[in-house]
Amino acid sequence: MTIPILYCLVSGSAITDILKNKIFNSWLLLGCLAKFAFCLTGSGMQELIFIPIAKALLTLMFLLPVYIVHGIGGGDLKLFAVLSMFLTTGETVSSIIIAFIIAAVIGVLKIFIQKDHNCTIHFAVPIMISVFLVTGGGGLICT
Repeated sequence: MTIPILYCLVSGSAITDILKNKIFNSWLLLGCLAKFAFCLTGSGMQELIFIPIAKALLTLMFLLPVYIVHGIGGGDLKLFAVLSMFLTTGETVSSIIIAFIIAAVIGVLKIFIQKDHNCTIHFAVPIMISVFLVTGGGGLICT
C-alpha cells in the first residue's frame, strides 16, 4: 500500500525539481503525513513514533556531511529523509548508493556534452530512478 504513495512522492519531487529547481517542503510534509496516517491504520503508535522518525533522523545524520560540502541540496537531503520512512534500512542505503552512481554518470555525461565543469543536475531524478530500481517498480503496474 505504501509503494504507490512512495512513487507519487518521489515522482512529484523529481517533476518539481526539474520544473521549479526546488523540492517543496509542503510536498515532503504531505509524504510524512501520509506515512503517519498509514502507521496509524497499521501497526499502531509504537511504529508511528519511533521507527519512521528514527530512520529519517539517521538518514539526515548520514547525509549531512554530503550536504555541508554542497554534494546535494537541502531538498534532496529532506527527500531522502522522508523516503527512508517508507523504505527498509537496506533499501534506503541501496537507493542512496544507486542515486549517487546515477548522478555521477549523468554529471560526467553533462560535463562532456556541455563542456562546463560547473554544471549541476536535478538530483531528485537519480533519487527517483534509484527508488524505482530498489523497490522493483512493482507499484507502477496495477493488477
